Amino acid sequence: MSLAFRIEKKETFRVVGVMTSTTMENKAAMTDIPALWGKVIQEEKHLEITGLMNQPPYGLIGLSVYNTDPVDPKNFNYFVACASDQQVPDDMIEYTVPAATWAVFPCKRTEVSEVEMRIVNEWQLTSGYSLLNSGYHTGEMKSQAPDMEVHGQDDEAEVWVAVSQNK
Repeated sequence: MSLAFRIEKKETFRVVGVMTSTTMENKAAMTDIPALWGKVIQEEKHLEITGLMNQPPYGLIGLSVYNTDPVDPKNFNYFVACASDQQVPDDMIEYTVPAATWAVFPCKRTEVSEVEMRIVNEWQLTSGYSLLNSGYHTGEMKSQAPDMEVHGQDDEAEVWVAVSQNK
């Protein structure tokens, strides 16, 4: 079964939210990221974050920002944020997402991890597009843009990956 997707070109945009620094080393990110989401939901921080949302992509965004450590390419920052041009509250931070062409894959929240794996292992091989990021299999990322998961209403989600069209 092929993955449904659309292509979107976006100029730079800013996200506002909370962040954790983590690593692919010993799969620490597999614990750190769910812990951040759990804390955000438990403390109802998601309501504060989405209260700042005023531009697309609309939804609560999980954002993996790679190449944050010049010494260790396995380290990265993960944000729970939303797209906003509003003032950044004292207990949040901002990040500017670079302009890019994105392949956007609509899915259910429960399918996000599976879709991410299929993008890397299947879709990019036959789609006519190349991922701007590499190192998914080794955890040593080389990145030109973050990977994003946009959580919309109910069970709706989208996986966003930066791409270039093959020549």
